[in-house]
Amino acid sequence: MMRLWRCLTALVLALLLTLSVGAAGTAGFSDVPESHWAAQSIRRCAQTGLLQGVGGGRFGLGRTMTRAAYATALCRLMSWELVTPEKGSFTDNQDTAKWYYSAIETAYAHGALTGESRQCRPNDAITREEMAKMTVRALGLAVLSGAAADDCPFSDVSVAQGYVALAYRMGIIKGVSAYNFEPKKEATREQAAAVLLRTYDRLHAAIKVTEAADGSAPSGCVTAGSITEESGSVPVSPRAPMEAVYTAAVRAGEGGSVALRAVPLLQVTRAGAVTDTRELTEGELIELLSEGTLRTHRSAQHESSCGYRTEKDGSVTVVWYESETDIAEKTELCRLLGIGNVYVLK
Repeated sequence: MMRLWRCLTALVLALLLTLSVGAAGTAGFSDVPESHWAAQSIRRCAQTGLLQGVGGGRFGLGRTMTRAAYATALCRLMSWELVTPEKGSFTDNQDTAKWYYSAIETAYAHGALTGESRQCRPNDAITREEMAKMTVRALGLAVLSGAAADDCPFSDVSVAQGYVALAYRMGIIKGVSAYNFEPKKEATREQAAAVLLRTYDRLHAAIKVTEAADGSAPSGCVTAGSITEESGSVPVSPRAPMEAVYTAAVRAGEGGSVALRAVPLLQVTRAGAVTDTRELTEGELIELLSEGTLRTHRSAQHESSCGYRTEKDGSVTVVWYESETDIAEKTELCRLLGIGNVYVLK
């Protein structure tokens, strides 16, 4: 009789354990069913430390995500070291004892939040449009928002079209339909978890970078277009700016290949006109840079490096080249846009 009682007790305990695990769901929170569309994103966000629950073993499914909570998650996503200035940057972020004070200030320091308003509204629910904008800015791609504005596929987005387009092209946020985004709709915690997890996966996606010494790209590879026109009295960089890399990556599509031209180029200009142009070898570039006669500069507009000097006859020698930083930034953009291969043409 005692043996039978022990068996029944063990069976009941096992059943209760099974039911409790099922109730907690795959995400590890009691309010997230296994069948919920965001269960996997929620679980992985918790595992990677991007998001936490609201207490009591609950995630807060269906609750809105606040701007402060999302700023905090972005700090974790980007592994930013938190800063705690004595005075806050916003009129509504002055209490250093608030749990979100340092996260707001850190997000502001890294450009995810801007000072276009004196208030950051930390306790307001974040909208889908704001979530896209803050994420893109956190990734350092705000400079591309103007160029991507015409690429926005949603007819109901009238503000921050470029940010929404970039987030959409990176696959980190989706529309509610083919043509609607509902930009002003408040985002829920599970929607924020999905966006954060997709961004995390993009940041850690594998990408292969190959140097093509013969200067040729394989068939099917999309080459980022260079700008060769003249602007005023100075020839524009014969390099592909980030906008051109973005365009090439969108054309190449998910898993595609993009080529970046990186052959050093020397230009001689006089009175605003190019009088001589020739390609340089890597050895010639190194020698010119090591001479110390060139004033080096990195074009923020074209994301390429150059060195220049004025000759005795009044002409200007300009050397355009792609530094390791230039290539790394353009490669990272390709990674975020889902490109599988980048060929550096030298």
